[in-house]
This record gives sequence, structure tokens and C-alpha cells, in this order.
Amino acid sequence: MSFSNETTLGFIGLGSMGLPMAENVIKSELKTYIFDIDTSRFNTLGHEHVHKCSSPRTVGDKADIIFTCLPSLETARSVVLDTKTGILGSSKVQSVVSLGTTGSAYATEISDQLQNNNISFLDSPISGGPAGAKAATLAMICSGDKLTYEFLCDRVFPKMSVKQFYVGDKPGMAQTMKLVNNINLFMQLAGTLESLTLGEKAGLDPAQMIDIINASTGSSRSSQVFIPDNILSGAFNFGASNTILKKDFDLWAEEIDVYETCAEVGKAAQSIFLEAVEEHGADADLTMIYNTLRRLASLK
Repeated sequence: MSFSNETTLGFIGLGSMGLPMAENVIKSELKTYIFDIDTSRFNTLGHEHVHKCSSPRTVGDKADIIFTCLPSLETARSVVLDTKTGILGSSKVQSVVSLGTTGSAYATEISDQLQNNNISFLDSPISGGPAGAKAATLAMICSGDKLTYEFLCDRVFPKMSVKQFYVGDKPGMAQTMKLVNNINLFMQLAGTLESLTLGEKAGLDPAQMIDIINASTGSSRSSQVFIPDNILSGAFNFGASNTILKKDFDLWAEEIDVYETCAEVGKAAQSIFLEAVEEHGADADLTMIYNTLRRLASLK
């Protein structure tokens, strides 16, 4: 396996994260083959280096390295493993790069299947949300094939992200790290929002409380960015639904079972988020937890 200036890329999955990432991948000026089940999403990717494909397998017949960014484990598994329409049955692909949060069990399964067919795998979940995908300010957490990682760090990843981390050669290690990050965010967000309800009941202004927290020892990414921009603004538009949140908690629970670690704080955060899912629905933005916490605090 080798890569060069003639290496071709593929990108499968042009959703809220995939589309802006694909737009940045194209800036590498490597020939890129794209596929999404919703063909209308192709329209924003008009570029001389971009070629539309009719199936994941067609992408694999044209591209040396394929990025996947897909909405569910079921879809991701089908796109990669279906021998009729998926990547596994294709003729050219040398390496697959998974950008989603899938959990380590999936990463191990897919890596084993691909390696049995002489295809390498780079587990590469990203962090930064839709805004980071659009602005190319993502963090990329990678494990697996080092040759693929090094080539992409040279030619492609700088077009997509500001930070790249290689955490080990075992596929799935990056997934565990991504879930460590995500659950930390959820605990941080739930805890900060809950503390605001105490202050609000005591007559304090939520926006001023956040200003004080950010000038003090309680500051975090949640208090600095997500709460003022996505919650107190009234927008409730972090860009991730309760469906994604629930998936991440489920994957985190699987990791906890495997490694048998303490999870009491995480489980408490999970419980309150699941109450918010029940109240606001699976499609609601995860920031709607604030309204659930305000209700529980008897705030109008």
C-alpha cells in the first residue's frame, strides 16, 4: 500500500457533518469521488476534482482512501460490508477512514473484516460539531493504520481540522477517547446548567452567572461557548439531536462494561438527559435539557 499526489479520495455521507467536511476535503485538490443516498446534496459540491458516484461500491472502485460519515451503526455497517453495493466488494480502495462515533466494538469488527480483504482501516472520530466541520476547526482523534494517518496529515487533515491526535495502532482506541470526551461534555453541560437553576431561584441573572463562572474556577467549554451561544440565546441549536446523545451514552455504557470502571457521575448525567429526551423527543436538540432542569427546579 502506498499513497502519492495521484492518490484518489472518496467521501460517503453528506449530512450535517459530512457535507462541510467533504467541502474541505476537496480543498486538498486530490480527485474525490462522493456518494450520498440523497443526491440533492451533491449540488453544493460542484468542483473539477469532484465526481459523483451511484453507490459506495462505485466509490471503492475509484478511490484509494474512502472517508465515511454516516448517521447510524446499521448504515455504516451496510456501507462498508455489503458485498454487492458496499465498499468491501470494490476493486481499488486501499484504506477506509471512519469519521463517526461508533464505539470500539464496531471499529474492531470493521477493521477485522477489511483487513481480511487487504484493506486498511483508520478509526478517526472527529470533535467540534457542525460549526467546527464548516470552519475546519475540528479535532481528529485517530487510531489504526499509521501510513494512512501520516499521508492524510500531510495532504488532507489540515484542510479539515486544527488538531490531529494519533492515540495508538489498535482500531477502537480512538473511539474510546472520543466517548471519554463526549461524556465529559455531557456531564459538564448538565452540571453547569443545573447549578444555574439554583442561582436563578435565588434571583441571580443566568447570563451574569455565566460571565462570573467564566472569570472564575468553574469555567469550561460549556460555560464559555455552548451555554451562552446555544442556550441562553434561546437558539437551542448546538446541532446534535437527542438521538445522537442517546447513541453516545449507549456506546459509553458498552465501554464501561468492557473496562469495568466507575461510572456513577456519568450515569447521573445520563439519567437527566434521558428525562429530557422523554420530555422533548428524539429529534430535539440536546441543549433542551436546560428546560427540563428548569422544570425540575420549578422555574417558569
